[in-house]
Amino acid sequence: MLENAVARRYAQAFFAIAQEMDLVDKLEAELKTVVDTVNENKELKLVIDHQLISPEEKKAIVDKIFSQEVSEITVNFLDVVIDKYRASYIPAIYEEFVTYANNARNMADALVKTSTTLSDADLAIIKEKLAAVTGKTIRLQSEVDPGLIGGVVVRIGDKVIDGSIAGRLEKLKENLLQTEVKEIGVRN
Repeated sequence: MLENAVARRYAQAFFAIAQEMDLVDKLEAELKTVVDTVNENKELKLVIDHQLISPEEKKAIVDKIFSQEVSEITVNFLDVVIDKYRASYIPAIYEEFVTYANNARNMADALVKTSTTLSDADLAIIKEKLAAVTGKTIRLQSEVDPGLIGGVVVRIGDKVIDGSIAGRLEKLKENLLQTEVKEIGVRN
């Protein structure tokens, strides 16, 4: 819970800067580059997350790695985050930043999970329906989950629409467990 509150505060500040400078898309992409690079490099992730490595050492490493890839604004932001001992929150800050950016764009990211690959036509229909329901432009990402028996699971932000067969069976099970069993008289 603390991570979300901290990440939200830093993301809000960085987003305000991005909006003021009309650089929302650019800074979002740069922050994604940082997060992807850290997540792909185990040693770098260990250094960034380690509490006993000084902020100065972390900033020197971050500056060396990212000063050619991202703007000075992003590097300075990362330096502030590191100075405040919040470097391990960078992925969460990015997620919150994307949320702010999407809200400003009247856009929502949606993840559709199915047991098999959907056709482009099916994805277009789902995208259109989600846009109608949310009133937002939808950026749709699809994922195949062989664990689903059938149906669709859609995640938009923190909302999940479970139209999978497994989800329906689970709901049926819950309903059956909550149903009172009445004794039926037996005639001899």
